[in-house]
Amino acid sequence: MKELWTGAGLGALLALAAAGCRADAAPQVPPSLRGVRTIVTLGDSITQGGGQPGGYVWLMEKWLRALYPDQGIQIVNAGISGHRSTDMEARFARDVLERRPDLVTISVGVNDVWHAFRDFRAGVDHPRGDLPNGVPLEVYRQKVEAMVRAARQAGIRVVLLSPTLIHEDLLRPENARVRIYAAAMRRIAADNGALFVDLYRAFAEPVAAYRRHAGPGMNLLTTDGVHLNAAGNHLMAFVILRSLGVPEPDLRRVSAEAGPRQAAAPNRLPHAPRDTRPGGA
Repeated sequence: MKELWTGAGLGALLALAAAGCRADAAPQVPPSLRGVRTIVTLGDSITQGGGQPGGYVWLMEKWLRALYPDQGIQIVNAGISGHRSTDMEARFARDVLERRPDLVTISVGVNDVWHAFRDFRAGVDHPRGDLPNGVPLEVYRQKVEAMVRAARQAGIRVVLLSPTLIHEDLLRPENARVRIYAAAMRRIAADNGALFVDLYRAFAEPVAAYRRHAGPGMNLLTTDGVHLNAAGNHLMAFVILRSLGVPEPDLRRVSAEAGPRQAAAPNRLPHAPRDTRPGGA
């Protein structure tokens, strides 16, 4: 046994001890989250409902606090049902800049597209997508870029979240337009030093696989084709944090530790007091 304490034997023991210490240590904070104490999540009803237990905003905060307890991360939910890029840009100073967060996530685009295809007051779909309540692509670009630039000028890190599905039928014209808006958002992020998270793709891939094997009889990630169920909220939180650099094994561990009690109720919420339009996400 004496040789274990000399030369290579001693080095091996030290390496094993160091590995054990690393396994017990708290995970390192990824660069994109270093120094982040306050996060504002700006969005529509998907974000507003995401603050409920099991919602994506709730899950993000829960997982971040579990992984990085010394950082004291808190999330301020600034989602309002029915809001489009025009609405969010109008309240950006009040709901984001005045709160002085370290990071903001901006989830925008579902209502910009959906309101062009559906008259919520009459309950009628318009397949041509030419209703005036939608936000034209160029206006969408202008509003999203204005929010990104305002945040960057204030020293706030920006994460742009692409719009998710409108109905779990990828061939519908609404989703064809969502893909165009998501591509525009990707370009804005690249041009302005923001992080882009392609949630449309993250949702479309499992939905396409599910429908290929099981048919269109049931929604996989949403309650109504738009608003997220428990699986959709889990997926959204997971993809956002993974895009922010949180290692996937760490995410799998904290999400598994929480267990099935995280299952969320449908996040279709009544309108917040400041929203006066009927319908939408």
